[in-house]
Amino acid sequence: MTEKTSDRNLTSTQEDYLEAILELTEKRVVARNMELSSKLGVRRATVTRALKLLTQKGLVNHEMNGYVTLTDEGKAIARDILARHELFRHFFRDILNLEEDEADEIACKIEHTVSGHALDKFRLFIKRADECEGKCPNSLKLKREEGCK
Repeated sequence: MTEKTSDRNLTSTQEDYLEAILELTEKRVVARNMELSSKLGVRRATVTRALKLLTQKGLVNHEMNGYVTLTDEGKAIARDILARHELFRHFFRDILNLEEDEADEIACKIEHTVSGHALDKFRLFIKRADECEGKCPNSLKLKREEGCK
C-alpha cells in the first residue's frame, strides 16, 4: 500500500509542484523556475514562494540560480502522486472511455483526494476491469456512447 501524502500536510497545489518537478527532471537533471511557471500557468514569484515552502518541508532543493531538484523524500512523494494520476487517467480514459483531455483533467483533481483504503479498492477494481476485457460477458469497460443522454 502506498503512503498517503496528506499525512505530510501537503496541499493539492504543492503536490502539483512536486509532480511537475518530477516530470521536468526526468527529461533533464534540473527544473527551472521559469519552466515550472510555464507548466503550471503561474507567475515566477508564485513559483518562488511555493518552492520556499517545499524546501522548508525538505522536499525540494532550490538553488539561487533557479535550479530545482527533488530530495529523495520529494521524489518518492512525487512518484506516488504521478502513479495515482496515471491510475485515474487510465480509469477515466480506458474504462469509462472519456476523451483524453477530460480524463486527464479529472485525474488531476481526484489524485489529491483519494488515498488509503479507497485507493486500494480503486486499484483492485481497475485491475479486475483490465483482466475482464474480452473475457467477461459483461465487460466493465464502457463504450463511448454508454451513459450519455
